[in-house]
Amino acid sequence: MTIKPIYLTRRIMINKNKVIIKLLGLCVMFLGLSCNTFVSDKGINVRYPSDLEEFHKNVINYYLNYEINDDVINLLLENLQEDGSWSTIDYSNKVRGGWPVKNHVQHVQSLAIHYKNKTSSFYKDKDVSHKIHKALNYWLDNDFLSTNWHDQHIGVPELLLPTLFLMENELSKQQQDKAIVLLNRAKIKMSGQNKVWLSTNVLLRSLLLRKQDSVSIASKAIQDELKIANGVGVKSDWSYHEHGAQLQFGNYGLSYLEDMIKCYTFVNNTPFQFEDHKIEFLREYILKGQQWVIWNNTYDVNASGRQLFENEQEKKAVRLKRCLEQMKTLDTTHTKAYEDVLNTKTLLGNKHFWKSDFHVHRRQDFYFSVKMSSKRVVGTESVNQENIQGYYMGDGVALLSTHGEAYRNVFPFWDWKKLPGTTIIQDTSALPIIKFSGFKTNGTFVGGVCDGKNGIAVMNYNRDGLAAKKSWFMINDKVVCLGSGITTNSAFPVTTTINQSFLKGSVLVSENNSVKKTSRIGASQEINWVLHDQIGYLFPNQRQVKLSTQILEGSWNNVAKRYRPVILTENIFKLCLEHGKQPKNEKYEYILIPNASEDAMIHLNKNKPFKIVNSEAQQSVESNDGTWAGIVFYSEGLSEIYGGISVNKPCVLMLERKQDALVLSVSDPSHKLTEIEVNLKGHYAFEGSTYSKGQTQLTIQLPQGDQAGKSAQYRLSK
Repeated sequence: MTIKPIYLTRRIMINKNKVIIKLLGLCVMFLGLSCNTFVSDKGINVRYPSDLEEFHKNVINYYLNYEINDDVINLLLENLQEDGSWSTIDYSNKVRGGWPVKNHVQHVQSLAIHYKNKTSSFYKDKDVSHKIHKALNYWLDNDFLSTNWHDQHIGVPELLLPTLFLMENELSKQQQDKAIVLLNRAKIKMSGQNKVWLSTNVLLRSLLLRKQDSVSIASKAIQDELKIANGVGVKSDWSYHEHGAQLQFGNYGLSYLEDMIKCYTFVNNTPFQFEDHKIEFLREYILKGQQWVIWNNTYDVNASGRQLFENEQEKKAVRLKRCLEQMKTLDTTHTKAYEDVLNTKTLLGNKHFWKSDFHVHRRQDFYFSVKMSSKRVVGTESVNQENIQGYYMGDGVALLSTHGEAYRNVFPFWDWKKLPGTTIIQDTSALPIIKFSGFKTNGTFVGGVCDGKNGIAVMNYNRDGLAAKKSWFMINDKVVCLGSGITTNSAFPVTTTINQSFLKGSVLVSENNSVKKTSRIGASQEINWVLHDQIGYLFPNQRQVKLSTQILEGSWNNVAKRYRPVILTENIFKLCLEHGKQPKNEKYEYILIPNASEDAMIHLNKNKPFKIVNSEAQQSVESNDGTWAGIVFYSEGLSEIYGGISVNKPCVLMLERKQDALVLSVSDPSHKLTEIEVNLKGHYAFEGSTYSKGQTQLTIQLPQGDQAGKSAQYRLSK
């Protein structure tokens, strides 16, 4: 229907229809601005002030751009009962995480979107309209409540608001009044993503009520979270924290990105639009943060927080890619950058997130990450009966992917005391259920160094009576994993787990240089290497290795209580190093070789690629060609690398030899030092350096404040 403008002549204003004039005057007085009018088939007008018109249009268009699936709607209509409830929902369910009762509000929203979308076969279907009202009334009349505050203040209002906008010209005053009671539970408070969720609900509620001042306040509150946060939120290394100093890239951090882009879309080209520097911040969070944890269309398990759900890594990757598609249309001057992120194998390099004890090493054909924790950083959490086995998920979990399938839905079958990369006491007690506030290790020397291409992660591990010095040297297409000082008084054995993944094809083992296919290795001193699923495991010193490939039972209910206790079975590959009971200063060395072959493993076994030192005081790796070296100094000391390198304080060094220079990268995993003195054999030109008796002495100024723990890099000319 086309609405023609109404023009009032002086004669009309003086002589005719004074009642209409008064009504129009009241409209202008009430709104304070001119009105944008929409008329429904029922003749009910929906008016918005001119300063809110574009905002309202953006909101309507945003929801009408949702993907249309009429088959889903047919199913919803089929299961909708006469009283407005759905037969598929148990309305008495009180589970805290993923409360299924609020699916009712989601279903109503889906019906409203299809009813209002011209491309849907249900567009303006009167029967669908009738059922939308019936289902909406069922919720408004019952006001279902969960045991989780999040659902009442955030989840339900967020799901309800689109329906209220789309169906506004058909809603009765009674429906509107009841809905506002539910919406009013959202207040602008808290911080981080919780504040963004709440403020977004207030933003849209204020639009619905035509409260321009409140819209402005809510928009500002949302944009205020586009900053480097002192507490929860985006950190100075572009990681994301929530529930304390805890990496939450894939949980709160991904929701933060989605909601920021949604609000950016809502207020774009309006008086409330995002400021340019806020858009730049959002871009940086994607390019320097989120894009590092998606590879081969899979989201990193280590970056997912407590949300270890079925198919979750693929779902999170889809969500992030949807964000990138949206940013392409909004932030048009940087379309190419978003295109590169969408091709999730474009990004190559190494990054240490010093605020989160998290390290990523990625190449086009593999992805590797290490998740650590310390006295500064919380390792993981178990909230809403999720991640209930994850007690060790921040204890140096090291995951290597060459195709994205190794850990896809593996969680029901994991032995949670044998997580890849960890060194753990194998006691017989059940794992404690942790909360978001209580999981930190006693380690203070935890961190890493990187130069953008390669890096080193280090974790001086100290938890539950077990000590171990663990490091990961990420050099080009290999990862050297070292452990030393493994000590405990526990009567239970200690195990370092190399990997635990789905069994894919055969397993090759080289024992005393003889290659064979096998499914199990008992105790043996002669293992040279193992090859499974394109990953080689090289043991430079022939270690006591334990391999098993068993059909195991598992259940998603053991991971998160939202799932039913259904028993599943899968073939699992498990490779471990055993250190025995009450080990004293035990150690291990192994090298991960992504995309390996039998010939490559035979060659590497004969021609060891690195020189390795692995002691309590120092762990170091040097390439055989001498072009690269890395050293973890657990105390002041001297390394024999490059003729002699010494430091006066604990630190991590990485060196790369160039034709005319030495590139030095250094970091302080303790985050406490201000400077370090480094002595190098040879004569190097560097500001403030001194040369004496064949050695160059440097005083390295370390990053401070919010940058403490970050790598400092120097180019030393020969």
